[in-house]
Amino acid sequence: MDLLEKCRAYTRADEARDVGLYPYYPVFQGPAEGGRAVLDGAEVCMLGSNDYRALSANRQVIGAAQDAIALYGTSAAGSRLLNGNLDLHEELEADLADFFGYEAALIFSTGYMTNLGVVSALAGHGDQVLLDEKAHASLVDGAQLAQASGAVVRRFGHRDPRDLARQLAAASTESILVATDGVFSMQGDLAPVAELVAVCEEYGATLLIDDAHGVGVLGRGRGVIEQAGMQGRVPLMTLTFSKSLASQGGAVLADAKTIDFLRHTSRPQIFSSGLSPADTSAAHAALREIRRRAEAEPDALAAADYLRRALDALGFDVARSVGPVILVRFPDQTSMLSAQRILLGYGMYTNAVFPPACEGYQLRIACTDAHTPDVLEAALGVFASLREELLPRYREAA
Repeated sequence: MDLLEKCRAYTRADEARDVGLYPYYPVFQGPAEGGRAVLDGAEVCMLGSNDYRALSANRQVIGAAQDAIALYGTSAAGSRLLNGNLDLHEELEADLADFFGYEAALIFSTGYMTNLGVVSALAGHGDQVLLDEKAHASLVDGAQLAQASGAVVRRFGHRDPRDLARQLAAASTESILVATDGVFSMQGDLAPVAELVAVCEEYGATLLIDDAHGVGVLGRGRGVIEQAGMQGRVPLMTLTFSKSLASQGGAVLADAKTIDFLRHTSRPQIFSSGLSPADTSAAHAALREIRRRAEAEPDALAAADYLRRALDALGFDVARSVGPVILVRFPDQTSMLSAQRILLGYGMYTNAVFPPACEGYQLRIACTDAHTPDVLEAALGVFASLREELLPRYREAA
């Protein structure tokens, strides 16, 4: 069998297409503004966006990106190690470090590449990596690269500091990286940050928290570490620009020596072009806006809390999530895809997710600052009107 035979034999996507339930790679036209978007020429209520602070259409953010293109062009035109390092990059890194309370920061081309580059550069022969069993794919893939370099990789129970402590006590090395998401967006829960910090400090392990979904929303915009009161006690923090920071890219925050080490050893950093001027300036403008709003609770949190409670009252199987994400669970793939298609027919766009991205089959709803009461009421009206059409699927499964 030749290498590409597996591609020709792949039918899962075609099976969903054949029955009219394929929900992936939808084609949107224009920006999502005011909690709405245009899909295939029709306006829909956007309930799937990670733009939690609704800054991707913010005039200051757009203006910053436009100004950067006018001054710097469209590309950094090289790796940062050689000729693609801009003053824009270093200014954003300085402000990120200041806002989140670290000595230094390092920008990568995406949030995924940030975790891939940090874990694979820090861990190798003689080291051990311990991952929360529900850790994001980027942490998992970074650990796999570390394993290829000789690191031992293991999982600890999801949000289970006691299991982590047990494994740390039995570890054959003291050079250990512990990595976890801050907000588990496919489970809806938070890492027990304070407990993980205590365990890692007791056993001398280095803790990394990927706070992609917490930054900008929780802890006065500073994420789960701030919310848990653990500032200054988490050695490594990673984040992405593609959610609350309304751009593209990612960053790691740490002490200055660690950042300097990563600048010169992380292959995804060294062998990628520098982040574009537009993306860098957009993220920086979004960061300034989040800093300006730091003392006010994001509207996204209030919107998610209201919608979560209302859906639960209607009888939907809603996960007890924390933050701007709501997970509506279904018993199987067909019922989930059918529900997604039915809702879309009524102008409500939700994300359909399934294993291994999450446990079970669920529609993922993300609330943003743009989800005003009228948008939420319109969404709830659709869910309520479809209640009898959707809920029997739960009863049949039960």
